[in-house]
Amino acid sequence: MANSSHQYDTIQGPYDYIRTASIALIERENVRTAITPYIQDARILELACGTGFYTYPFLSWGAQSVLGVDISAVMIDSAPRLENAVSFIQGDCSVPTKYQDGPFDIVFAAWLLNYASDRKGLVDMFRNIAVNLKEGGRFVSVTVPPTSDPIASVNAEASARPMSQGGSGYLVYSHIRDVEEGIYFRVHGDTPVGDLDFECYHLRREVYEECAREAGLKGKLEWGLRRCRRSG
Repeated sequence: MANSSHQYDTIQGPYDYIRTASIALIERENVRTAITPYIQDARILELACGTGFYTYPFLSWGAQSVLGVDISAVMIDSAPRLENAVSFIQGDCSVPTKYQDGPFDIVFAAWLLNYASDRKGLVDMFRNIAVNLKEGGRFVSVTVPPTSDPIASVNAEASARPMSQGGSGYLVYSHIRDVEEGIYFRVHGDTPVGDLDFECYHLRREVYEECAREAGLKGKLEWGLRRCRRSG
């Protein structure tokens, strides 16, 4: 994940600004709904934690403690230190590593799996999850939509997002090239505090499922779609 490290070291300000947009807040409410049944007094390992968009909410939702891991030193250094129950370490989340105080009740990863370029990289990410998850624990993730046609999904996402500033969550997607198991695509954002660009992967749904099993995750696998509450 060396490329993603350099990407996020240089875009931390705009990235944090984007996390205040409505789409990110909707995402967080959906994560809260998904994780609430399992979070009470849970010890959580958060992979690709960034500057802590989810870290402290986990505590307010009922977690006992959170260990955040991110490859970007800039992101980790910018994460606030507000609670003794939260700690952060720098590490490559794509490399299977047993972290301190593990195994954990919950392993959580928002926007990590989309940095796996192929099956080997994805299996390694899932192995990192598996070796840190206690028996009967839960893995919860936010990632690209499950589909057997990633290019159609990325194109649909690009066409559906309004182009006014902030209306798209400040992000616009564009296809770069096909890869063996899916596509490689660029994410661009214009924000009042600067622009950002980063690249990642959208692999086919079945690849994620097969790699999770190969890595040793044995529980029920469920996909969920983001939901918005209607106003008015």
